[in-house]
Amino acid sequence: MASSAETTFRATRRWFVVVLAAFALLAPGCKTWSSFVDRTKTIKTALTDSGYDDPKAQEKLATAKQLYEEGKYSKAMKAYREIADNQHNPSGMAEEARFMQAESRFAAGEYPEAVDTYHKLLLDFPTGVHRRESCARVFEICDYWLDDFRAELTRRSDETGVLKWHPEWKNPLDKSKPFLGQEGRTLEALDHIWTHDMTGPTADKALFWCGYVNYVRGNFQEADHFFSTLVEMHKESPLRPQAMAYAIQAKNNATGGAEYDGRKCAEALQLVHVAEATLPEVSKSPEMAEKLTRAKFAIRYQQAEKDFRMAEYYERTGHPGSAVFYYELVRRRYAGTRYSDLATEKKEHLVALMKEGKPAPGRDPFAVVQAKWKEVFGSPSASPKATDENEPKRDEVQPVGGTAPAPLPAGAVQP
Repeated sequence: MASSAETTFRATRRWFVVVLAAFALLAPGCKTWSSFVDRTKTIKTALTDSGYDDPKAQEKLATAKQLYEEGKYSKAMKAYREIADNQHNPSGMAEEARFMQAESRFAAGEYPEAVDTYHKLLLDFPTGVHRRESCARVFEICDYWLDDFRAELTRRSDETGVLKWHPEWKNPLDKSKPFLGQEGRTLEALDHIWTHDMTGPTADKALFWCGYVNYVRGNFQEADHFFSTLVEMHKESPLRPQAMAYAIQAKNNATGGAEYDGRKCAEALQLVHVAEATLPEVSKSPEMAEKLTRAKFAIRYQQAEKDFRMAEYYERTGHPGSAVFYYELVRRRYAGTRYSDLATEKKEHLVALMKEGKPAPGRDPFAVVQAKWKEVFGSPSASPKATDENEPKRDEVQPVGGTAPAPLPAGAVQP
């Protein structure tokens, strides 16, 4: 039963809402429905957010605790929520009531609502006494939700490459799992765990699963972020070696190809060197050593492709000197790869053309036309005066049809 003071307060508050809503409707500036709604929301928020002095708060807390112990979780949840929503109550009591409200929902099997209540507790009391306990409970729920993801990996173990998400029909009567967006809700809750308790016992596990799920789904940039954070922030974690191996692969796959920014490849190679120097597990585990070796080969291959594409770009745009420089760079830096052999062939071809005085014009239309003009008609040059204009010069061929003489090929001997 509500006390007389509480009943009087609620009745007075209702009358205030009605009177102020009427005033908001008739006040200047409320000529539209939207402005009336905005003013009403402002007034309602100012009234409902304020608490009231409840002399029976401790008695209500004891009653809610008894309901929880008796297994009447629905009634206990409502009682705890009323205590937690009253902002006039002491902060310690409000935090305890909010935590027990979440615990009641967890005990009742309403896991999605319990996660939301735990998150509200962490937002309202970021340094409270129940912070670490709430994060542990949220991770327990997320680990339960991840069972479906692990079952999917087992079911699709014969598939290779990125495993795209497939929609599945959930049981609408199952209150323990979200009906829609279970995987997204799981990743969001895991991210909140690390945000609210970075040094907690479940922070590294939350980061690892966030990275692993994104890695499997092909979101390599997100996976790189979570794995790299685990490597940097949790150096004593037993998951660090695996996180470092996945971070290397995620960085290498996050570039998008050789045509894009190559800094991720450089970061991945640096991480490989760090793993080889600081992780004894790499030398002891043949599987980990093989993964790092393959990762180094993939990084080296992608960097070779990037430099080779740069050489092709300079050749394509009519800069043979820069193209020769990059081809030679590929030959020396990435010896043993197929790009080294291709660069050797390209470089020798370009050098031969430059020696003949016919450098490749690239794909520039003006350079192509100019090169074709020089190839067909030659470049006119000032000829010395002759005693007889009709007598051909010793080093020239008599032009036919009035066309300019063709130039001598490079290396030819003057007649």
